[in-house]
Amino acid sequence: MPNFDENIDHDNHSRPDWRLFLRGFRAAFFRTKLWICTWLFLLLLSLVPAFQTAAFFKGAVGSRYPSAELARDLHSSMGAPSTGLGAVFRQDHADGLAQLNSSVASGGAVLALIALLFGVFAAGGWLQVTFEQPERQTLRRFGFGGARYFGRMLRVALMTLAALALVHWLLYGDPWKRLVLGWIMDVPASDWGKLETLESEQTVVQLRWLQDGLAAIGFMKVMAWVIYTRTRLVLRDSRSVLVAACATWWTMVKHPVQTMRPLALLLLLEAIFVVAVLGWWHGRLEAGFEADPTFWRLAAIGGVAQLAIIWRQITRGAYYHCAGRVSQALIAPNDAHPDPWSGTIGGPGGPQYPVNDDGYHVSV
Repeated sequence: MPNFDENIDHDNHSRPDWRLFLRGFRAAFFRTKLWICTWLFLLLLSLVPAFQTAAFFKGAVGSRYPSAELARDLHSSMGAPSTGLGAVFRQDHADGLAQLNSSVASGGAVLALIALLFGVFAAGGWLQVTFEQPERQTLRRFGFGGARYFGRMLRVALMTLAALALVHWLLYGDPWKRLVLGWIMDVPASDWGKLETLESEQTVVQLRWLQDGLAAIGFMKVMAWVIYTRTRLVLRDSRSVLVAACATWWTMVKHPVQTMRPLALLLLLEAIFVVAVLGWWHGRLEAGFEADPTFWRLAAIGGVAQLAIIWRQITRGAYYHCAGRVSQALIAPNDAHPDPWSGTIGGPGGPQYPVNDDGYHVSV
């Protein structure tokens, strides 16, 4: 069997080109142990509310309905989520459904927090593997990096929430209302909510589109900034999140094309596969569910959703791989901040020992 790890991109300091996103995706794809384990962890989290809901419906329904009739009555889809659960069933089990919704909501909040913390852990793991490039024991090195950088990645996550809240306030709060609606569009303050004083409905729609479009761009810029901030922290082995965030912002300002191009192309690839391909497939399966409500069709719908999650885990690794290669090309080491990932000795997949003038010392 060929060792795919030997073929993973090793162009650490070459000038990034437009094909970097393909090399990043390829490198992440062949780290199969990593994205399989991250996917399985999220799958186990999702099974908790799934089994809880299934247990409720099994107890509520029992064998009082034929399976096909019940499947049609309880089915809801992404296109029409409110069509599921017939009126009779809702009336008969109103108290149980209310209790189920409350329990799933509270448990889901805890699971969402666990998933967020796991994403913080995975960021450090992917970056450890990206820079160290172990040829074996990648899962062990992934866990080591996740644990080593967890505190710094967590502080970046908190900074991310603050940055997204700022973007939301700028585009949906007083700055947008006063600058765009009040000053540019000359809308009175009393009409900032409904915009009834504007001449046409088309103008209102265009304003909403502009607002939502700017919010989407702001969200993507913030997430790219976060990826590069995390990458810089690991590349320099620095501990100050604020200093790394400011330096990353300046690097992205000076090199907008080189920093944003690989991430934007990866996002486009992700959108094509998840939204266009898997979305179309999911829609076709759901469209035929009412006519053919079989277990296999239901399993296929769930399988398509899991493929989307798997693809997301692969692209997460690809984002960090691309950010690592771009950062290594743009952020040159100096005497004050030498490259901690060069000049090391040690077996592949094991601890690395940086060499210095006095010999060497353990860095892990």
